[in-house]
Amino acid sequence: MNPSLPGRTAIRADGGGEIGLGHVMRCSALAGAFNALGQRPLFITATPEYLPAGLDAVADIRCLDGDETGASLTGYLASAGTALLVGDWQQVDAALVAAVRASGILTVLVGGRTDGATPDLLIRQTLVASASGPAIPVLDGPEVLLLHPDYAGLPPREIAPQARRVLVSLGGTDTPLLGTIEHVLDRLSIAHGLQVEIRRPAARPGMPPRLRPALEKADIGILAGGTTLHEAAATGLPVICVPIAGNQAERAGQVEPLGLGLTIAPGEAFDERLSAALEALIPDAERRGAMARAGQALVDGRGAERVARQLIERVLPAGAAMQ
Repeated sequence: MNPSLPGRTAIRADGGGEIGLGHVMRCSALAGAFNALGQRPLFITATPEYLPAGLDAVADIRCLDGDETGASLTGYLASAGTALLVGDWQQVDAALVAAVRASGILTVLVGGRTDGATPDLLIRQTLVASASGPAIPVLDGPEVLLLHPDYAGLPPREIAPQARRVLVSLGGTDTPLLGTIEHVLDRLSIAHGLQVEIRRPAARPGMPPRLRPALEKADIGILAGGTTLHEAAATGLPVICVPIAGNQAERAGQVEPLGLGLTIAPGEAFDERLSAALEALIPDAERRGAMARAGQALVDGRGAERVARQLIERVLPAGAAMQ
């Protein structure tokens, strides 16, 4: 840890079939950015089986054993010399956040929801900065999207005249929509000679292989409305977004206005709407090229470094000055 810093940073996140993998993926990217800037963080989780490979090289991992309470968490954070907690919970415990802040530890939440909690800073993960936000400091927009450094500085995507390779990935959550999508692609494969890769949720607990090689290889991605949308934009992959959870609706609604692709929401005649979208997009290289350029212009993959630097250079010193 950099001795000039006023205290250590801890990061708290879980993953799994019920909550997906986005929380641990973006937090592992932030952990790597902290480490690169000279501060090795703690990474606290209740689901160690869903941590990405190599995280222990950039962070000290602590696995929770037992119920998480304000007293247990603040006790451990204090004993570890923690000055800042970055929490990325699916559901935020307002009382826990209040207990951490009351102990003198700055608390930052990642994501779009606070569930009534009042953190010192909220880092939203969305493709468009908010026109207005809660009455707390906010970092927002594509410049602060937390992505693995593999997504930084990628070359412009080459666009095939005819799309042949389709990637389907709806995250770590199992959904019957995968079967519907597969059925649509089976019908189209004969007419268009498609090569289809479907990333299914793992049968066993664990983090799947990194998605970036598949994103770069594909011509079209059929993706859910989570973190993978940000990764696709950084690689310049034209997308058809299929939001599968309520918290994905905001980002899914941003895809078409930003020119990144199309959004096909589940519902009536889903298979027909998806089929029509693919039929239009597969032969249209000009349209897919515009989508690719829009994505790479929007997301440069350096958000984790920006956020880590902001926390180290501004948030931590400001918190120390208030002690």
